[in-house]
Amino acid sequence: MRDAVDFVELVSARTDLRRAGQARYEGLCPFHDERTPSFGIDPVQKVYYCFGCQASGDLFTFVQETEGVDFKGALELLAERYGVELAREKEDPGAEERRKRRERLLELLKRTAAYYERYLWESKEAARAREYLLGRGMGEEVLREFRVGYAPSAWDRVLRASRRGGFSEQELYATGLAQRSKENGRPYDRFRSRIMFPLADVRGRLLGFGARAMRDEQRPKYLNTSDNDVYHKGSHLYGADLARAHATRAGEVIVCEGYTDTIALHQAGMRNAVGLMGTALTGEQVGELSRMAQTVLLALDADSAGQEAMLRASSLAAKRKLELRVVPLPIGTDPAELIQRDGVEAMQAAVGQALPFVRFRVERVLAQGDDSSPEGRDRMIEELRPVFATLAPSAMRMELTRLVSGRLELPESLAETLLGPRGGSARRTLTRWSS
Repeated sequence: MRDAVDFVELVSARTDLRRAGQARYEGLCPFHDERTPSFGIDPVQKVYYCFGCQASGDLFTFVQETEGVDFKGALELLAERYGVELAREKEDPGAEERRKRRERLLELLKRTAAYYERYLWESKEAARAREYLLGRGMGEEVLREFRVGYAPSAWDRVLRASRRGGFSEQELYATGLAQRSKENGRPYDRFRSRIMFPLADVRGRLLGFGARAMRDEQRPKYLNTSDNDVYHKGSHLYGADLARAHATRAGEVIVCEGYTDTIALHQAGMRNAVGLMGTALTGEQVGELSRMAQTVLLALDADSAGQEAMLRASSLAAKRKLELRVVPLPIGTDPAELIQRDGVEAMQAAVGQALPFVRFRVERVLAQGDDSSPEGRDRMIEELRPVFATLAPSAMRMELTRLVSGRLELPESLAETLLGPRGGSARRTLTRWSS
């Protein structure tokens, strides 16, 4: 295994390297923020060391730390990437059976995704789906990269093709590709007349599908694979397998809501974008983000659902010490719409104007609150106090205090008191001052 791995190529997916000697390459450390390179690797011994943060290890340690896997997972990932067949030790019969079953389910999903993709580009029935996707500004090249497909309207195409391939009905049920009719108990394809967005893990292995309806009467509009043996909703990010290396190199990852937003951002050159796949941000997803980059840019719709997602992201990101910033999008506009309407430059400008999350929250309260009465200002102060509780004494805290002071027309010293941990007892002061 060790001989098969190109260590320079492996590490270069995480940081740019330059030759610094016959047996040394240097670059910025992928494990901590720095401006001057202190990270180096030996491509022969296949080891690394950082003089800044003292991170060190061999190629297996590097994969464990950057991918968030154990030693066994690192072995499997490297074997898959470099085409090495692992000789497995004798397994417990139960473990061997579970592994082989999972491998079969993954193979079934991979074959089905390939079928859906061919059907999208080759069938007459999928013409409307092609028009829809291309009309949203997405080109064939990027759609193929994301393996987007189309599920035919017939009730048993996948069912029959999978049976011919030697897969059982139970395996079709286990992957969520088929279900039983409540009327007669017969199996049928779960996904029909829908654009299919394959959902993969960070290694690119297909785990399930997100499916968009193409007929007006179809409900629900989006139908996802249900939780099963291989797919767990909320554990993965859409496009993470394609965005991972780009995010690490950029030092930041863009998070948007949907499939088309993610694809549109990648097509626009923002290759470090991932999608939430219609779920609220989970702890597992934040863990995945932390392994990509330390700065997370939230490019979520500026509606109530998007705002709530940002608030949840803040509490989860704080536990991982991630820097959270908010990309200001026009109200009612998502990234795909902004790119299609105003061009790539508009989206790039929005990303460049990303605000620290805490400033975004303060500006949101000040913009939406009622400052026309003492009671309204009291409510705004109450809403802002938990935000300021997360801020240590700093230039940022001083700047935001001035912002609140100016908007609520309060002396800066009073605003600081009201926003502090004992501010609740000072509300009478605000009321008297406003009277």
